[in-house]
Amino acid sequence: MFVLVWMLISLQLNDGVVAGYIEIVEVNACSFCRIMLTCRQLDAIIAILEADYPSTSELEKIKGEAVTAGVPFPFLHPRDSLNRRCSGLNHCSFILSEDCPGCEQRINQNLTIKYACVTEDRVKRYCNSEISLSSDGKFIPGTPAEGLLLNPGYPRFYAGRKVCRWRISANPDQRIRITVLDIALIEDRPSECTDTLQIIDKLGNVIHSGCTQSHPPEEVVTQSGGVEVRLEAEQVLNPRRGVMIKYRVEGCEKLEPPPDAYLVSRSEHTVVFGCCLGYVFPDTGTRIKSVRCHGTHWNAALPLANCQKSNLPRKYNQTRDIDIRQEKSGANMSTTEIIAPIVLMLVMFALNGGVLFYIFRAKKKQEQNIRDEELGALRH
Repeated sequence: MFVLVWMLISLQLNDGVVAGYIEIVEVNACSFCRIMLTCRQLDAIIAILEADYPSTSELEKIKGEAVTAGVPFPFLHPRDSLNRRCSGLNHCSFILSEDCPGCEQRINQNLTIKYACVTEDRVKRYCNSEISLSSDGKFIPGTPAEGLLLNPGYPRFYAGRKVCRWRISANPDQRIRITVLDIALIEDRPSECTDTLQIIDKLGNVIHSGCTQSHPPEEVVTQSGGVEVRLEAEQVLNPRRGVMIKYRVEGCEKLEPPPDAYLVSRSEHTVVFGCCLGYVFPDTGTRIKSVRCHGTHWNAALPLANCQKSNLPRKYNQTRDIDIRQEKSGANMSTTEIIAPIVLMLVMFALNGGVLFYIFRAKKKQEQNIRDEELGALRH
């Protein structure tokens, strides 16, 4: 018995055009159940995103091995078995106890599989492909921000004695996230790679190099404005799958304020601009405009319209300058309210001191007069 949870994720672009989709499917199944992985769209292929037992999802994994409740993790990670059986296909069946050696040891635990169905227009199957999401620093509408890179022949074989490259370019303000979902290359020994997958940023730095699958999948993020994925093979023809790599561009290009506006605040997902005194944004009629980043594009038409002179009465033309003056006035009032009582208390202390001093002097004078009268009486 297994459960499917379908979650459709579509890329909606600025101009309203939908360029393909990536559909996420989650499956839960027991060790002896037949798991059916399928994509509803005939031109979509399977990409394994996650494969794990719920009880081990938070445990430390070292080279695909973990320990929980005394039961060892299978020698062959379920993800490797799923990649071998299903990755790159439109549908497949999978039985853990038969297709994943060692998985039968976890008879009382269900395996959770999350996979993506990716349409062909999101898949780059040819070497030397160029994927550009920006031109002259501007986002290109209609370009999918995420997809898959596959070597020619995946998942049956990959060609040798050549270098297969994919180049992805984006705005320097955007991030490019690369995830190695599947890698099956020829290796002489576990510590030495005959064929190699490299990820190189726009500055020429090798930010990843390897030939074996890691669990969870290897993921690198660069913000250099571009990245090159390179598969180098030595043999003529290799009876291995090759590589399946997921790429995703995140973030929006940097926005500058219009000529008669200034920057109020900037965060990763939101930018707030303000018009100068006496000006407003024509689309909102206010001096403040907030723009949010959704995926790879802003939720406003670019370039932003310049501020226009406001026809509203001055009392309705709320400005940041007035707010600042009000804040300063409030600060001055607060200072006055604090100092005034202190001065009043000091004056009262001074008056009380003067009164006490006068009483003390009068009392001393009275005592002196009494003593003088007594001395006069004794003399007579």
